Amino acid sequence: MAEPHLLKGAKPGLGLTLVELMVGLTIAGLLAITAMPHFADYSQNARLREAGHLLLAEAMAAQSEAIKRNSRIRLAASSTTVQLLDLVDPNQPLLVHERSLSNGLSVGTASIDFGSDGRTLPFGTVGAIDLSITGISCSSDLRCPGLRVDAGGTARLCVDRRVGCP
Repeated sequence: MAEPHLLKGAKPGLGLTLVELMVGLTIAGLLAITAMPHFADYSQNARLREAGHLLLAEAMAAQSEAIKRNSRIRLAASSTTVQLLDLVDPNQPLLVHERSLSNGLSVGTASIDFGSDGRTLPFGTVGAIDLSITGISCSSDLRCPGLRVDAGGTARLCVDRRVGCP
């Protein structure tokens, strides 16, 4: 008589044994543990990039508001906030809007003024605002971006302010 697993129409076992399953899970766990430090760097870099794009958008909004309002608009950054201020009356600036940075992100204290033609004021000045994460220094693994605005009002985001970001 034929073996039960060799009967017509019967297929040999296609499942996994418990030992095979445990070996697979162990290998997957070791790979996950190995990748964890790189994931933390990736996560921090993603947060910094997101905040950098927020700064760039705010600089473009300040320039646009200056042209639209035919007024002087200031992009002011301090600690964890970024503000757009209308300087119709320089002694009492009018808050256009404010954005807050979260998750330990911070900006250096700086301000950039845009005139009604969209250029920086006083004419010919350049502006810079740098991002960082509180308690962590920038490195080749943690790339802290910087916003740069040239004399003509062109805003750009440097991916890593430590290299190639004058």
